[in-house]
Amino acid sequence: MATKRLRDTRNYSENVRNSILDRRETSLFKKAEELSILCDVEVAIIIFRPGKIQPITWKSTSLAQDVLTRYLSFIEFKRLEKLVTHEDYLQKKVDKKEEQISKLEKMNEAKEMEILFNQLVEGKSIDELDAREMKGLLKVFASKMAKLDERKKELNQPPNPPSNKENITLSASPMEESFSDPWFIQTITTLGDGSGIEPAPKEGNDVNVEDDGHSKDLD
Repeated sequence: MATKRLRDTRNYSENVRNSILDRRETSLFKKAEELSILCDVEVAIIIFRPGKIQPITWKSTSLAQDVLTRYLSFIEFKRLEKLVTHEDYLQKKVDKKEEQISKLEKMNEAKEMEILFNQLVEGKSIDELDAREMKGLLKVFASKMAKLDERKKELNQPPNPPSNKENITLSASPMEESFSDPWFIQTITTLGDGSGIEPAPKEGNDVNVEDDGHSKDLD
């Protein structure tokens, strides 16, 4: 939300200034009331008019005197710790704006130098550049060279060595050895056909197992 431009009332008549002050007092007191309720703090306002002996106080004269007395009871360091003067507030505003302007100028300069660098690549003569542009291009060159060096280091790094787990050669498990056993293969086949399981043949036994599952003497 844009702030309203303040008017310079020093050249106005006293009646006009008093009328403006009366309207601003009402708005100021309303804001102070909201602040005291929302933040649960004690707020007091004391306004001294030029040429007037009795000041304007809010919320009441007794409350304003009590708050002022308690404030003055603190040591000077405590009083000034969070004190913000009008000049300090404006200076912070100015510093913030200057910082924003500086960032924008740097961003614009970086973009300008990037465009100029591309123009040089496309064939623009370096003799057409002034001192400021040359200085900016040197920064661009340095930044690009740093990125290239970093990329070269990444490409030249050797691949990661295999871990110990990858270097271990696993021996064949008992299940893998069974896959090469003819009797195991035949038994699995028999189970798939739904017939019974015959015991494994012993060495030297003259018994041959036929395809129909019946034993036949080889003698």
